Amino acid sequence: MARNRTMSDAENQNINSEETSANEPELAKAESVDLDDSATETADIDTNTENNSNPELEAAQLEISKLKDAFLRAKAEEDNVRRRAEKEVANSRKFAIEGFAKEMLNVFDSLKLATQNKPAEDADETIKSIYEGSTITLNQLSSAFIKFSVKEITPEAGDKLDPNLHQAMSMVESEDVESGHIITVIQSGFELHDRLLRPAMVVVAK
Repeated sequence: MARNRTMSDAENQNINSEETSANEPELAKAESVDLDDSATETADIDTNTENNSNPELEAAQLEISKLKDAFLRAKAEEDNVRRRAEKEVANSRKFAIEGFAKEMLNVFDSLKLATQNKPAEDADETIKSIYEGSTITLNQLSSAFIKFSVKEITPEAGDKLDPNLHQAMSMVESEDVESGHIITVIQSGFELHDRLLRPAMVVVAK
């Protein structure tokens, strides 16, 4: 009897195994159908998301773009203002003595005129002292000009007229000097750094 019962149990296990094996293809098919349906639903969701744009998001992005552009423009303008201010400050320092230098040019001219003719050996001692004092003062003033970048413009006869540095007071015929060139220098000019204080006054050949 025990042997028969054991054989019956083995037969039952075989039957159950056969049923399970028979059902496996159907289960796999059902699982495959479920996965395909899930993938299709996900694709539909992604497609709907792409097709349905968000107006609020687009508006926010446009506003951000406008604000970024306005910021860049404001920053560029700020940089330009800063550079202009720095340049103005530098020029103010560089040309601070411009007005004073122009006034001193007349003093320079007077001293230069006073020292053009050296007194004779038998001249009065007073005249000699005046000449020596004028010469010393002129040299000191010239040194001060050099120290503060005040440069004398001293063209020579035969130089070509430069409208940026020279002013033609008159034009005369000349056989020795080429047309458009300087014949005589009436008064020297001056410039402060690269800024013209006074042009040199000259006579030019026609």
